[in-house]
Amino acid sequence: MESSPGPPPGPPPMFPISERIALLSRVHIGTTIPLLVLCLVPFIYRMYIRIWPVWRFGVDDGFIVAGLLCAITDWALLVEELYFETQLISFEETLFAVKLAYFAIPVWAIAMTLIKTSIILTLLRLPLKQSYKVMLYILLAVQLGFGIANTIYNFVKCQPYHAAWDMSVIDRRCPSGETDIAVSNFTSALNIATDLVLSVTPMFMFWNLHRPLRERILICSLTSIGLFATFASVMKVVVIAEWNTAGDSWSTAIAIATWTITEQFVSILAACSPSLKKPIETLLNKFGIPLVEHDPNISFMHVPPDMRGSEAARRRARGFLGDEEAQPSPVLSHTATEASRNRDSENWGKKSLCSSATASTSRTALRGT
Repeated sequence: MESSPGPPPGPPPMFPISERIALLSRVHIGTTIPLLVLCLVPFIYRMYIRIWPVWRFGVDDGFIVAGLLCAITDWALLVEELYFETQLISFEETLFAVKLAYFAIPVWAIAMTLIKTSIILTLLRLPLKQSYKVMLYILLAVQLGFGIANTIYNFVKCQPYHAAWDMSVIDRRCPSGETDIAVSNFTSALNIATDLVLSVTPMFMFWNLHRPLRERILICSLTSIGLFATFASVMKVVVIAEWNTAGDSWSTAIAIATWTITEQFVSILAACSPSLKKPIETLLNKFGIPLVEHDPNISFMHVPPDMRGSEAARRRARGFLGDEEAQPSPVLSHTATEASRNRDSENWGKKSLCSSATASTSRTALRGT
């Protein structure tokens, strides 16, 4: 832990807002607000089909609602550091903006945990093979541990706790800069890894299904949106690495905020975009581009509860979805065909015996008369 003296005596200094800060503030608003509107479209449609005409609102839907609320809260916390004109701001204004930006860090961790948990729970609703389910449960445990640990660290790392954002606290005790950088690098690497896994894994899962090529391309395109969130995470790490060498730390903070909000809104877009599969199919059908004729009672994003229980039920659901591994092998098909033929032969023999016996009985009865 490092301790630092309080601020130098005299009137609090004024902080200058440069032209670069004003420019990046406009870029932040021009990027994040359209992304928010864009992610609200599939989110609202997802909520609509989950509650009407039949109530199918699940735990995964609750997590994505909470994740969206946290992401919007994070966006609001970071707005205070935006200034659109060059000016001088007071020490109190600077301290207030830094304080809100600091609280945005654990809110970001909670938001990403909620969003990714929703994605994992959505995938677990599908009739997956046991290996996929084990991997998703491990990923869920890692993500929950990440969210809890990151939140706790940010609130207990300094003594007193408000010294984390208030540089004027006398005898503040906080971890060294190297420790903060190491923690930041570890959490960033873990976040990027989970982003990548949750973006790529569904693509492999759905691409191996025995479905028409157009449908598989559409599904994989919708699930691959998460790769843009991974890109935003990587860019945020690149900007954070320049923090200590940046001449204008405020503009660097705004750039980090832009990539942070972009990551959250794109993650929500990726979590809800598979719900748009049906309206996209309908739109393509109107243009004469049919994708598939499917069972209306089952889809990639909704599997009836009776198809999520036993392994046999999941295999039946994978059969509806066209999973190649759920289809019977040629040997089993041949065996089943032979068994069916044998049963048909036995039934034909029994019917012949019954017919002969009936005819014999009829002749005997006629002779008796």
